[in-house]
Formats: sequence, C-alpha cells, structure tokens
Amino acid sequence: MTSLEILSLISASATIKNLEKFDYFIHQAIQKRISKAKIYEVLLQNYLFCGFPNALYFLKRFQHLTDFKPKKYKADSNKLKEKGIKTSKKIYGEKLPNLISNVKKISPELSEWLIIEGYGKVISRPTLSIKEREACIISVLSVQMFEEQLKSHLFGGLKNGITPKMIDKLILNLTEIGCEKEKQFALRVFIKIKQSK
Repeated sequence: MTSLEILSLISASATIKNLEKFDYFIHQAIQKRISKAKIYEVLLQNYLFCGFPNALYFLKRFQHLTDFKPKKYKADSNKLKEKGIKTSKKIYGEKLPNLISNVKKISPELSEWLIIEGYGKVISRPTLSIKEREACIISVLSVQMFEEQLKSHLFGGLKNGITPKMIDKLILNLTEIGCEKEKQFALRVFIKIKQSK
C-alpha cells in the first residue's frame, strides 16, 4: 500500500471513528516511515469535514500513539484570503466563481469561510501537497457520502495529479475500514465523473 493510500485510510478511519483501524493505519504509516508531520496535517485537515471534536480526539490519540509534538503556529490573518483564493483556483480552476456564487446563495458566511478558513488557513499549509490533501478529502467525502462535494474534489484530485487508477484504488480501499456501501457510492459518483469528460 502506498503512502497516499495509508494517509487516506487514516483520514477516513478517523472520520468514521473506527479506532481499531485508525490505530492500525497509524502503525502502518510509522512502519512505512511516513512523516508524523504529514499524519498530523491529515488529521488537522479533517476538522474541515468532521468538526473540531473529531479532529481534537484523533490528534490526541495520534499523539498518544506516536509521541508527536506539533510545532508552534502563528497565522498571518491578512494573507489567508489571498492564499485561499490561490489554492482554491488550483483545485477548482474556472469553476471557482460558480462555486463561490452557489455557496454564497446558501450562506454568505460559508462562502467567505470556504476561502479563508478552508483553503487559506488549512489546505494551503505546506506539509502536504494538494495531491495528498485531495486524496484524503476524497476518502473522507466518500465515507460521508456527500455527492456534490465528492464530485468537486474528484475533479480537484484529477486536476492535481491523482490518476483515475489511483482514485479507483483509494475508493476500493474503503473496504479496509468496513465501508462497503460507501465504496459503492463513491464508485458510482466517480463513474459519473468519468462519463462526463
């Protein structure tokens, strides 16, 4: 199993709160010498999709399993929007204005936070590549069965170097954490994406 697959399964197992699988894939990551900082980033990123309680719980569990100590952090709030727009353009390309417009119709606050919080503060962080982040997001949204968001991130993954074959593998791997129904859902969504190209 590749590092990308293991990171994605760590993220997905935390999402569904499967402690046994989470611990197993943390140990697999350590054995494979995947950077603890990358694992930390995967779990930190999960707060965007799973909330603070999930992120706090699994970051604490990760630290308990590995003795990882995070670096000090200070954000430059003035640059978050600029970084967020730049990063979100890499993922959504020409679809970004429509995305922001559609989210703004639902919630003006969320359209702003999407850029500043999601892409400026979290997804633009340097430890993981956009490809690695998108792989984990694809796994998370697959197990959560959020079709619209999954479609967006499948396109984002393809746009940022994840091959269709690797996406298939990421989705098929969901059976490793007991997510057969979710795997079938994600495969159906990905088939729609492939047919639309």
